[in-house]
Amino acid sequence: MSSELSALLSATFYEEGYRHVIELVHQRDEESRRRLAALDVSAWDAEGKPVVTLPVDPRQETLDVDAILADYARGGRLMVVFDSRYDERIFPYRPHHYGWLHRRGSASPPLYYAVNAVLGGVPDRIGATGINNFETYVFLRRPVAERYAVLVGNLSRFSTTEAQVFTYYVGGTRLAERVELGPKAHAEVALRAEHAGARLERVEVKALFRLATYVVGRHARDGHLLLFDHMFTYFK
Repeated sequence: MSSELSALLSATFYEEGYRHVIELVHQRDEESRRRLAALDVSAWDAEGKPVVTLPVDPRQETLDVDAILADYARGGRLMVVFDSRYDERIFPYRPHHYGWLHRRGSASPPLYYAVNAVLGGVPDRIGATGINNFETYVFLRRPVAERYAVLVGNLSRFSTTEAQVFTYYVGGTRLAERVELGPKAHAEVALRAEHAGARLERVEVKALFRLATYVVGRHARDGHLLLFDHMFTYFK
């Protein structure tokens, strides 16, 4: 691709049973409809094995993820990676993808979220010697789900990384868990909604480079999603 094009690498997660639509370019100017220069979409299973790579017409404004991946999910979760190219002469701002998902047949409202833009890297190349990136998420005082978890994915092509997941509870208690992720691997790390009677207050994910991270909340009975939101970068 042309060296004049800028790159944007983003990721989300797909599960069967949901309508899942991605807005490829969030248009800010009604007078000028901007388009990406190129877009490839790939899907990866939890172990980091490639499932499918599909070129997408960059002139599209939306992408129906369920329509293109339903035959590949096989009952498991997939990490969906968007490798975009855009021309800075056309975009005065960095384009960003947004997502919309809704459980088919559910009376629950749809979930609208910003797709996680992942600024990855290979530690050996950037000389990282310690934790240099963390994401955080603060929970509402009133819980919206019975079960919480963090979805975390490693978009690196070559490097295995260790993610540290810290949960903080009202009163100051902190719990820690570590998860090792190979290239393109991903995992769902369960979070305790309460600990010793104290409510979950926030969660942090720390790693050597930026990962794809989302906080999810589910019904305890059927596991249906009630919350799907990307985490926020505080330091890198």
